[in-house]
Amino acid sequence: MSEETFLSAKQLEDIPQDMLPMPVFSDNLRSFFSWGIKSHTHGCYNHFMWMIHPGMVASQNFLYQSESVSEYTKTCRIKLWYCKEWTEEQRHTVIKFIEEQLNRPWYKRIYDVPAILGQLFWRYFQTPGLSICSDYGHAISLVDPEYCLNYPDPEEVNKWLVNHKNYEVYGRYVPD
Repeated sequence: MSEETFLSAKQLEDIPQDMLPMPVFSDNLRSFFSWGIKSHTHGCYNHFMWMIHPGMVASQNFLYQSESVSEYTKTCRIKLWYCKEWTEEQRHTVIKFIEEQLNRPWYKRIYDVPAILGQLFWRYFQTPGLSICSDYGHAISLVDPEYCLNYPDPEEVNKWLVNHKNYEVYGRYVPD
């Protein structure tokens, strides 16, 4: 697929397992909070998540949890990335890591609210052991030693992918 490929909601849900995991960015078109994040980061997306199983994403909302991608198709633009150079073993490594994160106790999966203040004012201010959505981009470093972002916002992860030629946009989704 290419950068010009627009996916239907059904195509988004039917991405085959052998192409996963995929870094996913979303932009809630109806959220003031989303607008604030994009304004602060000068970016196009306010949220980062991973598609690890067909139709399912690992997403940091109040808790880091697995949910249907259809939860995002009503109000969000979505952009999916793909790395054709990842081996089956590398894909499994990333999925296993994300699943381990999803299986942690609830109090270790809770959203790191103070990190938002850190992003706004001090940078790199986070509660030890807690994360915000784009922190999970770190899973890329398990299979790509060039990934070196610390405490990134979604736009920084997106720009990193743009600047590394082995990653390509698999497709985009825009709600009706």
